[in-house]
Amino acid sequence: MTLFDKATRGLSNILGAAGAGVLFALMLITGIDVIGRYVFQRPLTGAYELSELAMASVVLLGWAYTQAEKAHVDIDLVYKRLPSAVRRFLDILIPLFGLALFVFIAWQSINFINDSIGWHETTDMLDLPVWIFKSLITIGAVSISLRFVVDLVIACKNLKGTS
Repeated sequence: MTLFDKATRGLSNILGAAGAGVLFALMLITGIDVIGRYVFQRPLTGAYELSELAMASVVLLGWAYTQAEKAHVDIDLVYKRLPSAVRRFLDILIPLFGLALFVFIAWQSINFINDSIGWHETTDMLDLPVWIFKSLITIGAVSISLRFVVDLVIACKNLKGTS
C-alpha cells in the first residue's frame, strides 16, 4: 500500500464517518419532527429542508469511502466470465472513465458554487447558504477522483505484472 493510497483511504474514511454522522443527525431530526408533530402538535421547523440537505450530504460524503471499500455495484456475473485480457482492459477502463467523470463533476461544481455565492442563494425556510452544501459536491467528486487514481495505478501495475 503506497503513501498516496493510505492518504486517500484516510480521507475517504474521514468523509465516510462524516456522512455517517450526518445520517445519525438525520435520524434525530426525523425522530424529533415526528414526536413534535404527533405528540405536541408542533413539528420541527425546517425538518423537511434539513432532511433533503442531509440525504444529499450522506451520498456525496460516502462516494470515496464506497469506492475505497469496493462496495459500488458491479456485475460480477458477467465480469467473471470474460477472458482475463478483457477483464484487465476493463480494470483500467473503468477507473479511467470514473476519474474523467468525477474530475468533470468537480470542475463544474466549482462554477455551481460560484453562481450560488453570487446569487446569495439560500434555502427557503431556514435561510441557510446553499453554497456550503453545494461545496460537498466538489469535496465528494475530488475525493472519489483520488480513489480512482489509486485504482488506476493498481490496475496498471497488475497489467504490467501479467505481461
